[in-house]
Amino acid sequence: MAELFPDILTPTTVTERIKRLLDKEFGRAAVAGEIAGLSRPPSGHVYFTLKDSANTLGAVVWKSSRRGGLDSLLENGLEVLAWGKITCYGPRSSYQLICDRLQPRGEGALKRAYELLKKRLEAEGLFREDRKRPLPEFPRRVALLTARQGAALEDFARTAVLRYPGATISLLPVRVQGDGAASDMAEAIASLNAWGGFDVIVLTRGGGSAEDLWAFNEEPLVRAVAASRIPVLAAVGHTRDVSLCEMAADRRAITPTAAAEAVFPDARAAAAEALGMAARMRRAVESQLERNRTGLETLARRAGTSFGRRLDSGRQSLARLREALAGAMRLEARNASLEMARLGSSLRGAMTLAARSASAELARLAGQLRILSPERRISAFRDELDTRDAALAAIRGRLLNPHRTELDRARERLELLSPLAVLARGYSIAIDARGRLIRRSADVEPGDPFSLWLGEGRLAAEVKSTEDGPQAPPPSPAPEVGWLPGAALTAWHAGSSEGIRKQCQDLKAQYPGAAYLRIRIRRGGSGKGSG
Repeated sequence: MAELFPDILTPTTVTERIKRLLDKEFGRAAVAGEIAGLSRPPSGHVYFTLKDSANTLGAVVWKSSRRGGLDSLLENGLEVLAWGKITCYGPRSSYQLICDRLQPRGEGALKRAYELLKKRLEAEGLFREDRKRPLPEFPRRVALLTARQGAALEDFARTAVLRYPGATISLLPVRVQGDGAASDMAEAIASLNAWGGFDVIVLTRGGGSAEDLWAFNEEPLVRAVAASRIPVLAAVGHTRDVSLCEMAADRRAITPTAAAEAVFPDARAAAAEALGMAARMRRAVESQLERNRTGLETLARRAGTSFGRRLDSGRQSLARLREALAGAMRLEARNASLEMARLGSSLRGAMTLAARSASAELARLAGQLRILSPERRISAFRDELDTRDAALAAIRGRLLNPHRTELDRARERLELLSPLAVLARGYSIAIDARGRLIRRSADVEPGDPFSLWLGEGRLAAEVKSTEDGPQAPPPSPAPEVGWLPGAALTAWHAGSSEGIRKQCQDLKAQYPGAAYLRIRIRRGGSGKGSG
């Protein structure tokens, strides 16, 4: 068996091969037939068959494709031309047409579909006259929707140029027949509305059969025409029945030439009419002027005989009127004088009363101003500031005086301990070459360099010789501030004054060369001393 049938297939592979063959052979196709077995399940899809005298073909319209007037054409017994894709449905091993566009086929089917859609759209109000707008009398820009090649374009343009030479026409080529023509024209109308700047949209084509002109009856195009914000003129030529898009348009014409005549005014006729109107107006004005001249001459002749009498009578009437007017003016002047005197008296009284009231109010405000015067408040604030300043100075003195005394004592102690003061009194400090203080003769050797630091300046020296032992005190008297060679002498004692006196005598005997000694005594560790 394997040798006889080397390629063993499964239902799935068979279905896939058939599907590929159908896609390659047919692709998108148009199938004519009668709708039968129409089914509308809850899924929203529509299933039916297309049949002819011998066979049937399954077809489906998906829920997503149920727009553009398909629902109005889905009826059993209706002859249609269905566009779509022929494919294979594997679960039932059947092929079917996935339909996305329908068009009635045959005069009877077209008439039936036309009436069904017309009835539904008319119920929605798309054909009402009260929603239609007039076309502008002198349009500046006109958008023309028609085929690029065709007599409709030539007829419309030729008539427009003859009638209105300054017309601006923008051509937007569209398909006006066949599959997708209705959606093409509907999209063009939507685009023109989005762009703006147009005064009129003209949708037109020449004549043809009912099947050729069916695109102008499809629901997408009819709704686009009705929804346009720009006025639309539809002219579908040479049809016995008015197309549905013409019913929805603001105005219709029977041919492209009639459409141009409806959109554009006849400039030459308008000019001739304007010239004729001007001539008629000139003749009417001249005739009226002649009649007025004749009437004036007649009035002048009549007035010549009666003008004198009328003038005398007028003079007498004018004199009487002048006398009456003078009397009335004198009376009015007296009344006005009396009224002014009365008003003046009332005004003086009112002013006096107002002045008194204002004076009292002014006095009251002046008193309040004195009470609230900034100068008084500033003076009070200044007195209070002086008082607080004096109090602050007293507090500052009480707080700072003890510290100032203590500061003076500390300064004196610092002066006693300052090595600079010792140098200023004639002493010096010896520093060896390594920067160390020379305290004993044994710290250096003959020939060693050293520096002497004085009260003012420094001396470089060299050791000639050294001597051991204590050095005698200088012959000069001791400094007046109580400094002895080397450091300050301080005696501490916590006993009686007799013991202090004895210790002072011992110190004087120990340092007989000192003129006097300053001795600081601190009792009981209190920090207070006397010299």
